[in-house]
Amino acid sequence: MSAARPLDAAPTGGVFPLQRLSAGLARLETGAAGLMAAATLAITAAAALARYFGAPLVWADEAAIATMTWGAFLGASALFATRGHMAMELLPDLLGPTGRRRLARLSDLIVLAAFAGLGWLLWRWFDLPGLIRAGSAEAMAQETFNFIWLEPTQTLGIRKIWIWLVLPLFTLGGTVHTLAHLAARS
Repeated sequence: MSAARPLDAAPTGGVFPLQRLSAGLARLETGAAGLMAAATLAITAAAALARYFGAPLVWADEAAIATMTWGAFLGASALFATRGHMAMELLPDLLGPTGRRRLARLSDLIVLAAFAGLGWLLWRWFDLPGLIRAGSAEAMAQETFNFIWLEPTQTLGIRKIWIWLVLPLFTLGGTVHTLAHLAARS
């Protein structure tokens, strides 16, 4: 709702532990997202060259999608730290400073609720307690028909769980950034 701010600057002027954690996490996420973008570019370029020389890399599309997915989710999480996501500014522009602060707080609470909902869905989907209770991914799949820990990718030959693990990281990162905004407003 407000303009992007530097990662280290707390909205109230001071820097609090949660803001420092959020800023550090955002730097880590931004760096990792940049590496994923570079990996996507390198994989795509290698695939184009290999295809040109008559030896296509069958795994390249799936690998590029995986790196792009990781990069997008990590970058999106980092944007929560700076409020860098696109926003409709019409209503905040019509309000005074108090109204803008209240609207920003309401927005943060809605985002936090969305992350809580996503976290709950991921907890149910990944079902780590069920995996531990079953003793193995195979036993869990047999008992619950939840194949998240076993399902392989088509061409890379790795389990899809390695790609899906970005979702809990996104949820955790976004939650930390949103809590940092809320704590700064307290």
